[in-house]
Amino acid sequence: MIVMAFDKVKQGRILIEVRVLNLEKLLNILWSRGIKVYKAKKKNVATMILEIDYLKYIEVEEIVNKLGGSITLVKSKGFIFFLGSLKKRLSLGIGCVLFLGILYYLSTYIWAVQIDTQKNIPPFVIRQELMQIGIKPGIAKKSIDVKEIEKKLENINSEILWVRVRIEGSTLKVVLEEKINPPKIEESEYGNLVAKMDGEITKIYTFSGRAVVTKGQNVKAGDVLIEGMDGNEELKYILPARGVVVAKTLYEKMINVKLTGTTLERSGNKDSDVYISVFGKRIYLKKAIKGFEHYDKIENSGKYLTRCYIMKELKKKLI
Repeated sequence: MIVMAFDKVKQGRILIEVRVLNLEKLLNILWSRGIKVYKAKKKNVATMILEIDYLKYIEVEEIVNKLGGSITLVKSKGFIFFLGSLKKRLSLGIGCVLFLGILYYLSTYIWAVQIDTQKNIPPFVIRQELMQIGIKPGIAKKSIDVKEIEKKLENINSEILWVRVRIEGSTLKVVLEEKINPPKIEESEYGNLVAKMDGEITKIYTFSGRAVVTKGQNVKAGDVLIEGMDGNEELKYILPARGVVVAKTLYEKMINVKLTGTTLERSGNKDSDVYISVFGKRIYLKKAIKGFEHYDKIENSGKYLTRCYIMKELKKKLI
């Protein structure tokens, strides 16, 4: 019963176009083999349109090929062909549903983090701070609490005035406002700029205040060079005196000079030790052979090889 039902399902007819030189011979072979031909329409001497059972197509194709002809499928009808088209549509429908399902699943995750900052805080810093609290591309949306992220960012970075975190599609958008620190007020002392020692003025640069000396003028210690005041006779105001003054100065210095006796000076002769230091012990590659009565010791150390100039000869010289 199952086989009969399956054969019934496979029933269907097809319309084929056969091109062969001897059409009469083809029809005789088909009839002799019990192949039903429902319709036969001759187009020309060597071409004919036939309607046959779907199950006999392979057999007819073999006969046509043996006769040296060709066969082309023109039209098909029947339940089996309906099932074939239905199968294609079903496969397409399943593919669409599967695609939409994957698309929906991917949309439940964050795949990009967009950070909008101002001048002082680079986006890289905020991205690193988000990674510290576990926020990065690939995280599920259901595990994100935007209010909690805002609080944690404000606690981590003291430069943030306020921050807003929102989920837009598959992107986590972070917008923040930075704190603007007030400018530092430079503390300056009011008064005049005075000379520390005697000298002759060569250059004077005034940044704030009013210069009271000129180039070439001789001044003494304590004289005012730049006055902490500006304006005119009618309106004067006090401000810190700032500037640079360059002057030629004369001063005395006393030193002790040895007038008689001897002194030690380098003669130019030298000798050296070369050794390797291994675990605190020295292995000498070369030993100094010259013996100087007086010498300077200079040591140059390397990582493995140490060269030590232990002798630079000093000779006595009469003053």
